Amino acid sequence: MQSERMYAALKGLGKDARLVMLPYEAHGYRARKSLLHVLWEQEQWLDKYLLSDDKTTDTVISAE
Repeated sequence: MQSERMYAALKGLGKDARLVMLPYEAHGYRARKSLLHVLWEQEQWLDKYLLSDDKTTDTVISAE
């Protein structure tokens, strides 16, 4: 619920935001598929903001 509120607040401010909610997961990721997806999301973010010359801003929120 807090993640959804944060996402809505960012969007309300006109920010680029991404909310990722994984099915059947609560406060910790247990399924191998979920863990791999979280790692993929993190890698995409790092590639975009640390390796890219693009100066656009985007926020990724992972709901736990």
